[in-house]
Amino acid sequence: MRNQMNKQRNIHPTALIEPEAEGHNSVAYLNQLCKQVENKAVETINWYIKRKQYQCVMSKILRFFAILLVLIGGLYPILLSIEDLGLPKNAQYGYIAFAIAAACLSLDKFMGFSSSWVRYMQTAFYLQKALAEFQADWVLMWAEVKNDSLDFKQQKKLLCRLKAFHTEIHAEIEHELQMWVNEFQKSLALLQKDTQAKRETSRPGIMELTVTNAKHAQHGLNVKVDNLTVAHMTGELLQIGHLLPGQHHVIVHGTVDGKEVQAYGAVDIVANETVELELSLPIE
Repeated sequence: MRNQMNKQRNIHPTALIEPEAEGHNSVAYLNQLCKQVENKAVETINWYIKRKQYQCVMSKILRFFAILLVLIGGLYPILLSIEDLGLPKNAQYGYIAFAIAAACLSLDKFMGFSSSWVRYMQTAFYLQKALAEFQADWVLMWAEVKNDSLDFKQQKKLLCRLKAFHTEIHAEIEHELQMWVNEFQKSLALLQKDTQAKRETSRPGIMELTVTNAKHAQHGLNVKVDNLTVAHMTGELLQIGHLLPGQHHVIVHGTVDGKEVQAYGAVDIVANETVELELSLPIE
């Protein structure tokens, strides 16, 4: 059972049958040799056809979810305006859908599902074409043989055609393998490059907040970033660090002449940089 599974996973080499005592020029030996080479070609073709099925399914699944998530991400801001749907009032879910869609495409690219599917189809088609050409040539060459009697020239011609076909099959397998190696190396290099780039772009940034009329707040101002209280400021200037890159909503609120006042703003944080935000309390 295990041997059968291994045969399905890999293409194993097969030794060609050796000629009998009467020599390799016998008609029976040539027919046996031809049958062996043909069977090996058919086995290889079937291997590629079977292997492409899994790659095809995985490619379609990942691309289907990528398209679906992009659609959800694009429609989510519109759907938020429909009160009856009861969706969470957070536009960030749309960005999350886009991020997961990108992850699906990246997974497909790194794992090589789509590219392997296409590569296996191309290889199987090429091998089928080579097999058909060999079978046609073999019939034509045997048509030149009279009374099943082979002379040296005919023997050599048949053996050379067998050798060419046998070599062509293995050359195509080697070509497909080399394509996979190149693709894997490129995917690995791209993954390392993307990882390094994301590491650089995900470095936290700093917000330099200025509230021009903060002095009017008797007890200072509380500062919220994305609805979380992060600081209390008593002057006009405050620096807040360790903010992830992207847009953040900022609220400052306090008491002026016994009344609660607050100011809103949004800031786009850039990795490893200081970004300024200026607010003003709505007071006369």
